[in-house]
Amino acid sequence: MKKTKRFKKLMAGLLAIATTATVVLTGCGGGDGGSSGDGGKSGNDVVITFAGWGSLAEKQNFTKMIDKFEETHPGVKVNYQHYPGTEDDYMVKLVSNVAANKMPDVFYLPTDEFVEWASADRLLDMTDYLAKSENYEDGKIWEKAVDMYYYNSETGAVGEDGGLYGLPKDLGPWAMVYNKTLFEQKGVALPDPVEPMTLDEFIDVAKKLTSGSGVEKVYGTANYTLESAVWSNNADYLSEDKKTITVDTPEFAEALQWVADLALVHGVAPTTSEAAASGWFERWCNGKVGMAWMGPWDQPTFWESVTFEWDIMPTPVNEETGKAISWLGSAALCVSATSKEAQVAYELAEFLCMDEEAQTINYESGQAVPNIIEMAENDYLAMDKMPANKQVFLDILKNPEKGQFKPTYYTKNSSWHDYFVTEANKVYSGEMTAAEFCKMIQSELQDRLNGNE
Repeated sequence: MKKTKRFKKLMAGLLAIATTATVVLTGCGGGDGGSSGDGGKSGNDVVITFAGWGSLAEKQNFTKMIDKFEETHPGVKVNYQHYPGTEDDYMVKLVSNVAANKMPDVFYLPTDEFVEWASADRLLDMTDYLAKSENYEDGKIWEKAVDMYYYNSETGAVGEDGGLYGLPKDLGPWAMVYNKTLFEQKGVALPDPVEPMTLDEFIDVAKKLTSGSGVEKVYGTANYTLESAVWSNNADYLSEDKKTITVDTPEFAEALQWVADLALVHGVAPTTSEAAASGWFERWCNGKVGMAWMGPWDQPTFWESVTFEWDIMPTPVNEETGKAISWLGSAALCVSATSKEAQVAYELAEFLCMDEEAQTINYESGQAVPNIIEMAENDYLAMDKMPANKQVFLDILKNPEKGQFKPTYYTKNSSWHDYFVTEANKVYSGEMTAAEFCKMIQSELQDRLNGNE
């Protein structure tokens, strides 16, 4: 989700207040050295707090999981703090809790916040806890899902040797979804479930699916995911060491222009003004888009709201590079570094991440692909609900050449990326070419990456 400039300033201010407040409370003896909130002891019970955001359906799912945890942990009570609304709304609440010295014991943390929080020593190092776990063993859950929450405090790098500061809530592959009913109505051959179409073939299919005009117009595709086009074209946002912006390459500009031209030249995707009037998700659910992108978390909405048949297909391949890369999304289950019940808090995070009953609740509700590999490859694939071609999700998870993490996962701040997304409308609207834009914005992005806004 794009964060506004106002939001980023608010978060920066709150974080500054939080840091100052923590120092003052600790220095004056006002802090208790642990999560206050509702955590601690209540009679003979150990009470911990768990916080997250999401839909009502997600709240119901996690309530069921927490009930199961309490059944297996007599004497433990979990106070679940669910925040409806957006990730941004939730982060404002979470930072406010830091300032008030009332951090939840266990909480969701978005990946683009992970480096900042880990580097600020707000997160419990789980390395020893995982090593002593009776439930975890190598190969049980997706390796890259665990690896992504390692942070090296000396180098500032993620995904390398260092401390483990989170467990994966889930690992969500971003896959291309298509309106099977529309394909059949238009007499267009269905996508191959294994072999990806080329980018040229993708445009050709999108043209065949596009028809009508005005509010009734059906587009062949929603706006294409830029990360996929960029990575598949041998380009990237950041250098290998993640310290330098690299959008000013011909390959990056070519990918950006290709995405913009889906609307500007080929007319198979909504223009910027049309997208502002009605987003891709709404258009897709109303049957006005032939191909779009989805994550596993979209399944419940599609099951309940979509009246046509749909399925997912392999990411289109760049015929020149032979690459077809999409992105992987996630959120961490973290434990506060100040939790007074760190062991129990870790056990809750581990339970939500890798307990079989908890993962069954999660995948049957459509919230996620199971973290447990064996469950994903058997029970999830056999589930009699759309998409039929669930293997596409698993292929992106398994193959490092098919799924990558978004660039903001690697950086301490995401303002540079927020700025890029906002300013890229100059290309999508046709005001500038991608080559002109990428040269113009390079230095500004570098300044923002370096924290010089």
